[in-house]
Amino acid sequence: MLICPNCGLDLVRQENSLKCAKGHSFDIASAGYCNLLLGSKPGDFIGDSKEMVMARRQFLDTAAYEPLRSRLCQLLVSEAPAAKANVLDAGCGEGYYTGALAKALEESGRDFTMIGADISKSATAYAAKRDKLSQYITANSYKLPVKDASADIILSLFAPAPAGEFSRILAPGGRVIMAVPGMEHLWELKEAIYDEPYKNDEDKHSLEGFKLVRREKLSYKASIHGKSNVQALFSMTPYIHRTGKESMERLRAIEDIELTLSFVLLCFEREI
Repeated sequence: MLICPNCGLDLVRQENSLKCAKGHSFDIASAGYCNLLLGSKPGDFIGDSKEMVMARRQFLDTAAYEPLRSRLCQLLVSEAPAAKANVLDAGCGEGYYTGALAKALEESGRDFTMIGADISKSATAYAAKRDKLSQYITANSYKLPVKDASADIILSLFAPAPAGEFSRILAPGGRVIMAVPGMEHLWELKEAIYDEPYKNDEDKHSLEGFKLVRREKLSYKASIHGKSNVQALFSMTPYIHRTGKESMERLRAIEDIELTLSFVLLCFEREI
C-alpha cells in the first residue's frame, strides 16, 4: 500500500529500509516505524510530543475507553472484506485503537494489512514498540504516501478527515469509519470547569463526496480517579487549546470525577 513520498513509486522493504525503484530509501527505525515525512529532520517537533503521547497513553491504559475500542473492533470486522483487508488508520496516535483493530482482524482469520499513520514521530515510535501486527509510518494525513484505491477501510478516530485524500486512497466499495465526540461527551467535566459549558454538535461531521451509510451512538459512565488521569483526559481534547487560566486551575483541583463518555460512530462510502 505504501508509495515513495518523493516520486510515487511503490515502496518495498529491503532489510531495515523501505526503498523504491528510483533508489529513494527510508530507514525503519529501531522502534519499528518509518518516517515518510519529507523535509523533517530528527530534531524537528511535529505533532504530539513524547510527553503528550505518554499522558494520553496513561489515561487510555485506565480502560475508560475500552467499550469504544471494543465496538470499533466489531465494526471493523463487520465492514472489512472477508478475504483480504487493507486498512489505514489515519491519525493513529500512539496506536491504542490500531493495535486492537489489527488483533481483531487476525482473530477473525482474515489476511490483512494494517497501516497506522500519524504526523508525530513520538506517537508512531511508541505505537510500533507495542504493536507488531501493524506497520507504522510518520506521515501527514493530508498527503499520505499510500497508493491510489488501495485501502478497503480508512479509519479516522478523533483525527482530521481530508475528504479528497480519503477519496483518492479508498478502493471501490471501501468504507471510511469515523469516531467523533457525542453531544454529552465529558459533560460533567465541562460543568466543573467552565462558567458556561456547551454540548458538542454531533451533526457537523460529514465528508464531501461521501454519503453516510451507518451511524450509531455509544454512551456510558466512567469513574476517573486521580488528578493526573483527569488532566491527561482533558489534554486529549481540543478544549486544552482554548481553555483559560481560571478554568485550568479548576481542572487541576479535580481529584476524582464520574463522567459521561459519549461517542458517535459514522460509516461513509463514496458517492457514485
